[in-house]
Amino acid sequence: MNNDTLNKIQNDIQYPFRNPDLLQQAFVRRSYSKENGGEDNEVLEFIGDKALDFVVVKLLAEKYGSFAEEYDDYNPNEDWNEFESEYSEGKLTELKKKLVCREMLASRIRMLGFQYELILGEGDKEQNIQDKESVQEDLFEAIIGAVALDSNWDLEKLSNVVDLMLDPEFYLENGFDDEDNYVELLQQWYQKKHHQIPVYCFRNTGGFPYCGKYGKYVCELGSPMGKGFWDVGDTKSEARMKVAKQAYEYLEENDLLYDWIDEVGEPEFDRAINQLQELYQKGYIGEPQYDFSESYDENGNPVWHCECYVEGYGCYYDDFSSKKYGKKSLAYDMLCEILEWEGKDDET
Repeated sequence: MNNDTLNKIQNDIQYPFRNPDLLQQAFVRRSYSKENGGEDNEVLEFIGDKALDFVVVKLLAEKYGSFAEEYDDYNPNEDWNEFESEYSEGKLTELKKKLVCREMLASRIRMLGFQYELILGEGDKEQNIQDKESVQEDLFEAIIGAVALDSNWDLEKLSNVVDLMLDPEFYLENGFDDEDNYVELLQQWYQKKHHQIPVYCFRNTGGFPYCGKYGKYVCELGSPMGKGFWDVGDTKSEARMKVAKQAYEYLEENDLLYDWIDEVGEPEFDRAINQLQELYQKGYIGEPQYDFSESYDENGNPVWHCECYVEGYGCYYDDFSSKKYGKKSLAYDMLCEILEWEGKDDET
């Protein structure tokens, strides 16, 4: 793993490693270390699993519990200071399981795109092991384990990394089926458009109003759109969600979210038929229709008249010596027309 990749990951999780080798180790699968030597990430997974549990339990205890002072009728000079919780043990256990389950951790790794940085042995590469949820879950835990060791178990730093990678406050406030996670939606846009994740900056207001708004934290987001966003919240997660919502709604209102090239990629001659079909399956265009008729030239060689039609975009047609090549060529021409692609391959 090169320095640029290590720096990008540290920037993404907003934690600078004193020992970057620990971060790299978090991405090393046992298959690689068996073939090449060195340590793998399995012990870091174990450490991270326990550290993640502790951080999440601490969050749940602070969010739903408090100490209640009660007067002791039998001893007027003594008060009770007991811990009480809004939720029962069963409910807290359920929430904790949902936050740290395999599906959740794997989805968050996919959102960050970290699975593509895994350091794999040849067998794992052949099996595309990075796409398995269990492997993605292991990677999440290994990263947390690396942060725990590197920070000497600094709870504040651990909590900050978990907050960014997992975003537990959103799910606790909105449920686990809510699709309007603006932090996640904005992050997906950044990754598709700019191959990075947004970097939020936080400042403590000291309890004083900030530009007329009240809250404990100010969150600011610079943007490749050339526009900055900020807001205030009682928690960092709340402030970040408000800012992400602002930015995402700005993208929606200004029609900047996605274009069709984001969905299927730039036109490629060898993939054009599949790319056209993908646009149709996603509802962007009508179904591509192809028509072929065979004839022969004066030398008796086959000539294929091929046509490609998409409603609203007309028909492309020409004669080819190969039916397969003709279909691919016309699909490519049609795709370039639909996507208004100017970088058309001259060789086709």
